[in-house]
Amino acid sequence: MTYVSKTFSYLVKSLRLLVPIALLPALLLGMFSKPMSFITFIPSYGATDVKSFGDIAWLIFDKYSFTHIYPVILIFVALTLSCALSLSVIEKHFRIGKLMLKAPVQDVNSSLFPTLKTLAVMAGIYLAWKFVLTGIATLLHFIISGQGVPSHINIAVLAVIIAALFLFSLYLCLPSILWSPLMLTFGYSFVDAFIEAPKLTGKAVFKLLTALIFPFAIVILLQCVVEFLPLHIAAVKAIATVEYLFLIVYIVSFMMVAAFDLTGLDRRDIKKSYV
Repeated sequence: MTYVSKTFSYLVKSLRLLVPIALLPALLLGMFSKPMSFITFIPSYGATDVKSFGDIAWLIFDKYSFTHIYPVILIFVALTLSCALSLSVIEKHFRIGKLMLKAPVQDVNSSLFPTLKTLAVMAGIYLAWKFVLTGIATLLHFIISGQGVPSHINIAVLAVIIAALFLFSLYLCLPSILWSPLMLTFGYSFVDAFIEAPKLTGKAVFKLLTALIFPFAIVILLQCVVEFLPLHIAAVKAIATVEYLFLIVYIVSFMMVAAFDLTGLDRRDIKKSYV
């Protein structure tokens, strides 16, 4: 749990600034999408009369967002600007030892393209991943249950398969956490960062993977509980916003913590003990 503790240790010092920066994309995500819907759809799926691919697809994808498009655009723009600003603030904090936001436009500008490239690639991968999972879930449903409500065996097998595939996908995508920090801190091109990142993550695969799984596991468990509770829609959206807020501030902080640690860069935000 090394990187989990290091990330939380940093968050204790920086939440007062990182939370306001991440609030807008978290609100938009909470309003228009369900956290970790590729697996948290399972409680709803268990009561769904499935007749076609679309019945499962609209449990995994938010129908309103994908049929109206503008929510997806708003979320992507807000998330890009927020992550770019957060990365610049954290990187500056690590380099000079001061947590500050004096020139937000300049801070965004310095990390905009590294963040944009990383998010664009990851968004494309995530979208493809959800389509693949929808296909797997549909195929499995008609093999085991046929048309209608899924059987208990169907639900259990699907949950295990999705969880296993998700863990494997996190392992494959582990180097992506270093793309933006390497481009921002070292001035790498995207191709150079893409090549260098696996070499660095290879130094501590298990520790990094554990730290990356941690926030998603927390959100998945919480969201599955929410699915079973008779909550008002406003409460559901509010909880989703908090979950997204946690994911954003944790992952952005984790990215920079891991990058500085793996590259051996000195962090001036940490007071050294000379005793």
